[in-house]
Amino acid sequence: MTNPLFGDLSDLHMHLGSASTAHLLWEMAHERGIALSEKNYWNFLELVKIENKIDFEAYHQYFETSQKIQSSPEAIEKSIYEAISLSYRKANVNILEIRFNPMRRNREGLYDLDKVIFSAIVGLKKACMIYPVQAGLIIEMDRRFSEKQNQILADKAISFRNEGIVGIDLSGPNVKSFEMKSIQKQVEKAKSFGLGVTIHTGEATPASEVREVIDLLQPDRIGHGVRSVDDEKLMKDLADRNICLEICPTSNITLKIIEDWQEMGRIINVFKDRGVKFTINSDGPVFFNKNVKQEVAGLVEMGILTMEDVKIIRKNAVEHTFTKKS
Repeated sequence: MTNPLFGDLSDLHMHLGSASTAHLLWEMAHERGIALSEKNYWNFLELVKIENKIDFEAYHQYFETSQKIQSSPEAIEKSIYEAISLSYRKANVNILEIRFNPMRRNREGLYDLDKVIFSAIVGLKKACMIYPVQAGLIIEMDRRFSEKQNQILADKAISFRNEGIVGIDLSGPNVKSFEMKSIQKQVEKAKSFGLGVTIHTGEATPASEVREVIDLLQPDRIGHGVRSVDDEKLMKDLADRNICLEICPTSNITLKIIEDWQEMGRIINVFKDRGVKFTINSDGPVFFNKNVKQEVAGLVEMGILTMEDVKIIRKNAVEHTFTKKS
């Protein structure tokens, strides 16, 4: 039975590192003998759930705990499986894309990178055999990585493109030395093999970087992209090029990218008025304690979205999902 109010939903922007429940992480850590900074479960929750607004850079520190615990083939399989299961059971999600960086989960070469990716795919396949979810995995490159490391990640995505890997992404905290052109060849190669491309930009970076990304990399989607609202010409180009924004409202407000819900409402209304396509996503349902169904319900309750808007957002997700390319 689908949700009687919204029907089936999609979540195209979910990070694996912020999608594992606290009890799963806690149990996996103890099963593997991982030393935790907190010995009390209730205190451990503070390491994997964000209760108050924090800075964008501080946010990335939360991933250190979850990624460390997820760093084994067995753990990555369990984590992917749970993310799909929870999304279907708790949020009525029937189209889901989960992004992760396997190089941040192989313990600096302790585990074979192919084995880590394969285990993620096994978790995906198992979950999709049980739950009617159209799901795919996106491999993340990282702004902190060297050009060679990001090339390896893009090549791995290509190698597993027929097994469940559906796209590539660029994420990570802002690094002044990073140049977008350093991943241009990787992106072009991935696209030539039919992989989808989404790039984190216009979140903690300005509209000018979104402009650079769409001109240089020509992505299918933009991760977040809310700062695009600051540039009229950019919004027109996003609409004309049919590039879809992956908006994550609670994440943007919690990380102080957007001041409050009033500003979020204004931005969403501008995008609607300018014809910029977007989807609503969770980003990290555990970190932010809100899944995509709760995101959509909250936006409707506040009058930011209408039920007709919800239908359009669902249509946008179906049109722009990478899973149809898998």
